[in-house]
Amino acid sequence: MLCCPNCFNHGWLKQKVVELGKGTGKCECCGSENVIVVEASELGGLFDNLLSMYVVAESFESGEPLISLIQWHWQVFDEDVLDEDAQAELLEEIANSDWDDDDGEPQLDALELYQPLGGSLHYTHRDRWEEFCDQVRENPDEPLPFEDYFAEDFAQLAVTLPTGTTFFRARRGFNPGEYGERQPFQGDEIGAPPTEKANAGRAGVEGQRVPYCADQEATAVAEVRPARGYYVSVASVKLNHEIRLLDLAQEPEEINPFITNTLKWDVEIQSLLRAFAKEMSRPLERDDDPHHYLPCQRLADYIRDAHYDGIRYPSALSPEGTNVIFFDPGVADVGESKLVRIAGTNLKYEEERVRSVAQQLEEAVKPPSPD
Repeated sequence: MLCCPNCFNHGWLKQKVVELGKGTGKCECCGSENVIVVEASELGGLFDNLLSMYVVAESFESGEPLISLIQWHWQVFDEDVLDEDAQAELLEEIANSDWDDDDGEPQLDALELYQPLGGSLHYTHRDRWEEFCDQVRENPDEPLPFEDYFAEDFAQLAVTLPTGTTFFRARRGFNPGEYGERQPFQGDEIGAPPTEKANAGRAGVEGQRVPYCADQEATAVAEVRPARGYYVSVASVKLNHEIRLLDLAQEPEEINPFITNTLKWDVEIQSLLRAFAKEMSRPLERDDDPHHYLPCQRLADYIRDAHYDGIRYPSALSPEGTNVIFFDPGVADVGESKLVRIAGTNLKYEEERVRSVAQQLEEAVKPPSPD
């Protein structure tokens, strides 16, 4: 069966088809004419790594057609030119190219029910983290379930910010002037609080000076949760030297399932990093419960020990912005301040849902962006 680059959506695979092509002709899969074509069987070895991520489903309830899983996780085939049956036929042609009826194994059926390797009983690094988050709030001495070598994998989200990079910091309230006028907090008043006034937060225990900033002014204001009519002081904050952050707000680097030798491990690590970002950005459920911050505090300690200067993470209160934590308040200088008044707020709410096992498995392999 002849296929062509148009049959595929994955950029790397499209290029391999071009490289392996023996000439031009009509594609027997999608019908394209005068295109580079290659025998589907020549792609067989390229799919071994990808297919190793899936096993036949343990039960009807836990499975999905193999072609559906592959498309959901990796968008291998171009759905605009191939329907699911055509995708399944091409996948079978590729995967069964080196099938030997003497080895006792059946040919691959792309419409058979499969599930990610390990299934619902596989205990992932994300599972360990989420279990830790639950347990540490009851037992503050619960050990963080990560070894030092994890820091090497976290480095895929490391970023270096140059001197002069600007952020914003906000504080509710203002200074009353001599004649009753309102003056924004300035300098140390809006910088990291002194030790005796430093409350527990995401990245520090009580008494630990950890400044929280945002990349946008509006995000900094939103993060202090002001009500309508409140006044908020906002200041610019500039780095006075280069720093290294763990940037949980960015997507991890895209995994190529065809050439990544540690595919299962990399998928788990990326799922774990997304879980970190979710926990860091989670709004407080109760303002008076410091135990809520324990998972983030312990994670921050781990990241600090891995020689990062801070963490960037998504803002739940201002989704278009990000927040930044500096472990050392001395890395940035507070600049000019101004006073803003909150003219209105938007009420948003959502129904609380419990994640099913199937949903958890889907989250473990979040689809990458198409090339």
